[in-house]
Amino acid sequence: MSKWKVYLMGFVTLLLAPLGWLLCGMPEISQFLQLDRINSIWTGIGIEYGVIFGIFMLILTNTEEARKSFSGQHQLIRDMRLSIVDILFLSLCAGFGEEILFRVAVQQWLHPILASVAFVAIHGYINPKDWDTTKYGLLVCLFIMVLSFAISGEQGLWFCIAAHASYDFVLFYFWGRNQGSM
Repeated sequence: MSKWKVYLMGFVTLLLAPLGWLLCGMPEISQFLQLDRINSIWTGIGIEYGVIFGIFMLILTNTEEARKSFSGQHQLIRDMRLSIVDILFLSLCAGFGEEILFRVAVQQWLHPILASVAFVAIHGYINPKDWDTTKYGLLVCLFIMVLSFAISGEQGLWFCIAAHASYDFVLFYFWGRNQGSM
C-alpha cells in the first residue's frame, strides 16, 4: 500500500472527530475535548492500559489458530510497510477520531455495551461465521467496554484516546514487523 493511501486513511479516520462534534450539536470545543484534562494522570494510565492490553492480545493471538484468523489483518499491516512515524500517526488518528465519534457521540444514543459491540463489529472482529476471530473480538470488547464506561468517569476522554492509540501502536508495530510467527 502506498504511503499516500496510508496517510489518507489516517486523515479520514481523524475526520471522525469533527463528525462526532457535529453529532453532539457543536458544543464549545474546549469543553467537548475536555482540554482541561489532557495533562491528567489518567492520560498516562490510559497509555499504560493500552500497551498492557495490546501485549496481552499479542500473547493470546500467538497461536496457529489465531494466526490463521488474523492472517488478513497481519498481511494488510505488513503490506503498508509502516515506519515508526507512520504507526504513531495512524494510532493517534484512530485513537482521537474513533474515540470522539464512538465514546462521545455514538454513546449518546447507545448504551456503552452496545456501542462497544458495534465498535468491535465494525472493525471485523465479531463474525458469526468465524468463532476463532469472534472469541478474540469478545476480548477486544472488554477493552473497549472499559473505555466506554471510562469516558463518563474520572478517567475521561484523554484516558480513552491514550489507551486506544497505544493499543493500536503495539499491534501495528508488532504485527507489521513480524513476518513469521507473532
